[in-house]
Amino acid sequence: MKANILYRSMMLFVFAIAFSSVLMAQGPNVKFGNPTEEELAMTSYAPDESAPAVVLYQSTRTWYDILTGKFKVYTEVKTRIKILKPEGKEYADVEILYIDSDKEKSMREDITGLKAFAYNMVNGKLVKTKMENSSISRERVDKSHILLKFSIPQVKEGTVVEYQYKKESGYYFYIDTWVAQTEIPVAYTSYDLLIPEYFKFSIDETGMVQTENKVSEEGIRFIDASGEPLVCGGTRYEFVGRDLPAMKSDSHVFCPLDYCKKVTAELNGLQVPGALYENFTTSWEEIGRRLMGDEDFGKRIKRTCPIKDLVPSSGVQKETDVVKKMAAIYTTLKSRLKWNGNYKLLAESASKTLKDGSGSNADLNFILLSAYREAGLDARPVVMSRRTKGRLPLSHPSMNKLNTFVVGVVDEQTVHFIDASVEDGYIDVLPPTLLTEQGLLLSDDGTGKWVNLQSLNASKTNIIIDATLGTDGTIKGTYNAQMQANLSASLKSEFREADDSLSYVNKLAERDGITISEYVIDNRTAFLPMASERFSFTKKAEADGSHIYLNPFLIPIMKESPFKAVTRTLPVEYPYKYTVNMVTSLELPDGYEVEEMPKLLILTTEDKMLSIRVNYTLQGMKLLVQYRFVVGKTFFLPEEYDILRQIYDSMAEKCNEMVVLKKS
Repeated sequence: MKANILYRSMMLFVFAIAFSSVLMAQGPNVKFGNPTEEELAMTSYAPDESAPAVVLYQSTRTWYDILTGKFKVYTEVKTRIKILKPEGKEYADVEILYIDSDKEKSMREDITGLKAFAYNMVNGKLVKTKMENSSISRERVDKSHILLKFSIPQVKEGTVVEYQYKKESGYYFYIDTWVAQTEIPVAYTSYDLLIPEYFKFSIDETGMVQTENKVSEEGIRFIDASGEPLVCGGTRYEFVGRDLPAMKSDSHVFCPLDYCKKVTAELNGLQVPGALYENFTTSWEEIGRRLMGDEDFGKRIKRTCPIKDLVPSSGVQKETDVVKKMAAIYTTLKSRLKWNGNYKLLAESASKTLKDGSGSNADLNFILLSAYREAGLDARPVVMSRRTKGRLPLSHPSMNKLNTFVVGVVDEQTVHFIDASVEDGYIDVLPPTLLTEQGLLLSDDGTGKWVNLQSLNASKTNIIIDATLGTDGTIKGTYNAQMQANLSASLKSEFREADDSLSYVNKLAERDGITISEYVIDNRTAFLPMASERFSFTKKAEADGSHIYLNPFLIPIMKESPFKAVTRTLPVEYPYKYTVNMVTSLELPDGYEVEEMPKLLILTTEDKMLSIRVNYTLQGMKLLVQYRFVVGKTFFLPEEYDILRQIYDSMAEKCNEMVVLKKS
């Protein structure tokens, strides 16, 4: 009997393996409108059990055609997603950005053939729900772009959603970058790109995962404007990705898209029979010239200052220091105009911005630029891609990759930077998203110079804590911190964004396990690159009559390491370079002696760009704790993660070590 049971169990196991092999051999289900029973019954995705949803398949196909005698580029997208958890429902809300410009009406893009469905099993039966047109909306983002949005109905945990659309574009010289990965895992994705021989593209494949690639030659048949067939050769590029991991948001990466698997096509030239070769190869120098010659950008900067009458009121006539002059004009501008929270490259009219009293950083920056020039400063735009939007591709320059600019003021051999989005910073103290390594400082003639905004002044905090310890374990002390640059801006921002000062102080006390009194922030609203924070505090150490057990970090530095994973495939990015120095002086009670005290800790990366030092010194009845933490660069490679993790683990452990006092 046991033999028969064992035999049947083995046969069931073999059958399961064989059935899985058949499914793998069959490949993914890519037929639109036909989810399988397995997909509908699916409750989790084995390679990533934590995934709230999974892309079952996505098919992207791009090709060329001729319409009314002009080349058009078409892209068809089909997507099927399985919702695995309630929080995965957000992936049934889709946004598609496309170009629609009044200046180039014949080349504008359009989205057609949009269909979307939700599939649910209800009482053992498949229920298919079609998305109605009322669930589709379009909104203009700026002068050149429209955002199409749609929400698929009847979506819940267990739903399979599916949508498809086609984009038609007259911008035949531009092909959208194909991105294989998303915030959720992708079980299967494919990209089919067919390019006629007339178009000379460079195909750039980047990313940290592998795909199956194939390149082949084949014929293409068009119908030209006269109705005659036009036959040419073509190159087909095929990319297939399977079980690609999610590129989840990461507190130590500004833009995960930088590290996604993607394929970029850049047009070098166009050679159509009977026509001259058209060169599309560009450079950042050419892009700079185009920008500074554009009516909505460079020429706008040279127009009469729209706040010309306000410049004298800033009091800059007799000021000779460039930074102080910049600050005076900036505060005058900000007293009249507010940033609306948006970052842009192009702007609304100055009259509209002044009338509304607010605008994007570009709206305000154009006005600020002209005001600086009115005051005799050498002010220039610094175009860039924000860190949250990804790095600029230096290998294939593209105007489309630029998404904002800041203001640079040249002072002999130095350049100072400011942006209208600055709420709590200063000159050369910009929000972290603008602290890019790749900013292009443009002169009036369009020539450019690359500048590294991460090389601005490093931030610093100096903290002094003076405290006394009573025999009952009560600790009373004062905390005094002096912050500079971005650490100062961070303090001001946290306080400003709190509901009120009381809630901020209460939250701070709860976080640090202390009771706070006499809390003060200096320079909280002043436009200055520094701020200070000070308060008195009390807390309780454990005392049992014969011993006192206390953590010498009276104000906690680190309760646990932020790096939990054993391995990491992404780099580690910091918002800016900074240094924290903290000295704690604790007067010990009479009648006690130190029985146990933590040991010195010194740790550093190989290149010494991140380091920690903690030292403990006993001077009579005074315990001194000296702490120094330095981040000397903003980018650490995945290969450096192991030492980073070791340093943070050691620091977290050190921050939980105790000093033991014994009654003498």
